[in-house]
Amino acid sequence: MIKLSIIIPYYNTFDYTFILLKELERQVTEEVEIILIDDGCHETRLDEFGFVKITHLDKNYGASHAWNVGLDQAQGKFIGFIDSDDMVSNDYISTLIKAIDDDLADEIVFNFIDVSKNIEHRHSKCRAVWKAIYRKNIVPRFDEDKLFNTDVPFRRQLLNTKHTIYYLDKFLYEYKSIREGSITWKKLRGIFQKEAIKNGKKV
Repeated sequence: MIKLSIIIPYYNTFDYTFILLKELERQVTEEVEIILIDDGCHETRLDEFGFVKITHLDKNYGASHAWNVGLDQAQGKFIGFIDSDDMVSNDYISTLIKAIDDDLADEIVFNFIDVSKNIEHRHSKCRAVWKAIYRKNIVPRFDEDKLFNTDVPFRRQLLNTKHTIYYLDKFLYEYKSIREGSITWKKLRGIFQKEAIKNGKKV
């Protein structure tokens, strides 16, 4: 029986994703499925990871669509999400499987580290979908019209769903808040460029 489905949307992050999958390969068991959605990159170099179920989309639809494709495939009792340029702890899977076995709650939240800023987050109010795993029957769909802050409508829908929440006081996730080329980086860069132009500076 699949207890945990982990969904990873992929878009041109090969170096980071390769390292992430190497870590997951050491941890994965028959109770876990790893679903990677290649969002129009036609990436074949990750095919060597036989334990990963890879779907290649015909074009770049965006993260929300990739998340939803993964949800359509997921068979696990619980759903987890990982961004393709992030990393997990070496006990990520074993800790979460134990939490599932202990039937702690419908949503199991854990700590994370922002490695870009070297900041530890406990009991974070961050809306990121990857800071928890969720019982499959409470997981909402992602809004595919949303190109930025795709986590926000997901969390909003989840808040309106009656379910139990358990806080697991362990650091299981490493988040890169600022990475050159990422959506966040492009958004910040655009803001800085607008400010520079406004102040008469060259960009």
